[in-house]
Amino acid sequence: MSAPVSPLTSPTPRRLQGGRTGSLELALMVVAVFTALLGIIVIAVGSEQSGEPFAVLAFVALAWIWAGAGICAWWRRPTNGIGGLLLVGSVSIFLMSTGVLGPPSMNWLNAIFATTPLGVAIHLLLAFPSGRVRGRLSATAVVLGYVTCIVFDTARALTTGTPAFERLSFVQSVLGVTAMAMTAVVLAQRLRSADAAHRRRLLPLYTYGLLAVICLPLIPNVLLPMGLDFDIVISLQCVLLAGLPIAFLFGVLRGGFSRTAPLEALSEWLAIRGASRPAVAQALATTVGDDTLRVSYWDAAKGQYVDERGEQVLRDQLLSDRDRAWLQVRVDDDVVGAVDYDARMIAEPGPVRRAAEVLAIALDRERLTAQLLVSNQALSRSRVRLVEAADRERSRIARDLHDGLQMQLVLLAIEAQTIANAAGGSAVTGDIEKLRRGIDLAAADLRRLVHDVLPAALLERGLLAATEDLMDRLSVPTTLEADVDETMISTSTAHTAYFIIAEALANTVKHAGASRVRIALTQRDGRISLDVEDDGVGGARIGAGAGLRGLADRVDALSGTISIRSEPLRGTRVRVELPCAS
Repeated sequence: MSAPVSPLTSPTPRRLQGGRTGSLELALMVVAVFTALLGIIVIAVGSEQSGEPFAVLAFVALAWIWAGAGICAWWRRPTNGIGGLLLVGSVSIFLMSTGVLGPPSMNWLNAIFATTPLGVAIHLLLAFPSGRVRGRLSATAVVLGYVTCIVFDTARALTTGTPAFERLSFVQSVLGVTAMAMTAVVLAQRLRSADAAHRRRLLPLYTYGLLAVICLPLIPNVLLPMGLDFDIVISLQCVLLAGLPIAFLFGVLRGGFSRTAPLEALSEWLAIRGASRPAVAQALATTVGDDTLRVSYWDAAKGQYVDERGEQVLRDQLLSDRDRAWLQVRVDDDVVGAVDYDARMIAEPGPVRRAAEVLAIALDRERLTAQLLVSNQALSRSRVRLVEAADRERSRIARDLHDGLQMQLVLLAIEAQTIANAAGGSAVTGDIEKLRRGIDLAAADLRRLVHDVLPAALLERGLLAATEDLMDRLSVPTTLEADVDETMISTSTAHTAYFIIAEALANTVKHAGASRVRIALTQRDGRISLDVEDDGVGGARIGAGAGLRGLADRVDALSGTISIRSEPLRGTRVRVELPCAS
């Protein structure tokens, strides 16, 4: 069984936490009252006519235990059959108790239903935890158990005192052993195929259930011939029978099987505005009582299912797991998503389908959201690629200017100086010297242009060295506080941080009239924080000029944030956060 979807879980909607419909509560209250009254009647009749009051009280207490466990299990998981089976077991115990009530007319009921609790116990073992019997071998074992108990008990009652009675008793014993053996085989197979977590939960219940089913018919056949008191034998059987519903109820309450919620509560929750995608899946899981339930959304453009993060869901892998079930969700004729859930816990798709249909509109909305998320992710990656491509092109231009045109100007200046030296004192020397100086000025302008495009210090020595170079050429006193590991910072992030520092410092020199500037660079949790703060006149904003506005777009493309606090006469602070890796 696959592990539940945790990363994307959100808190269970409060309207779905333990919500119950009034009709279910009323029905369970009626069952409880009826069971209590029936027990009181049995005690009253048994007290007057039975010679075994202890046995009467034991049977009634036992029936109440089964009924109480059934009511609790049904209340917790209304769509699960375990609660109903426990109530059937309570009824079978009441029928079995007729043998100790006294009136001869009641003995027929006892003869027919004397061993019915054994059949119910086999049914419970094979139906847990979904409440439905799965598989041919399991169904055969359950049918054989009821036939052995009810049909053969009836036949034995009709043939009492005849030779057929003994033969029927022998066949009943053989069939009972066969049913128990088949049950043991099925339970062993389930334990072997279960994951470690479910095996730990199921092993104690299965072990106790099998021991109880085997020991219940053996106790009177072994202990009574040994002369043990009848009340003691009845007590031992009652203890074993009382442990069964408690064990099953404990499995429902503490065995990792979540409480379900009614569809009415789900409909009310759906009316809440602003429910997130994880909350939709969590609401559906809460309604059907399966924490492992997962919701997939249909992406028609790609022809595949995606999860709430926009990642592909491999349907074939899910279908290959026989312990998982897959259910498509449609709005009209359009597929909007799918639900996969634990088929061992939810035997029939009906409850899941009904809950999914209630949430179909929300699933369709979240399907579109998932598609939009995928598109946004693709757009973000495209913007990052554009930034990286612009940086590569900037580097190429700077390198071509530095290695090509600048080198040519230097060579021309050297050649002009050589010609001037060879000309000696001729009149041409002055013109050549003037040409050389012009070439030197052009080379200096070109070097400044190359530095503005992409400084060599940033390429060769990194962000901190380039920032220090900026500070050295600044007329305003500037301090730098840095705590970063440049090896962990991508090229696009380093270039963006440098350009923001350069633009902020340029604005400070041109417009702020500041007396000091502070630059702070820190790195934490995979992000780099940059602060440039001055004590100038303030009043700056991102939209005021093309420089910071263009850098803000670049920051946004890298999934970063930029903010400016610049109150008049209180200085300016530019704060930027960028991911270390783009």
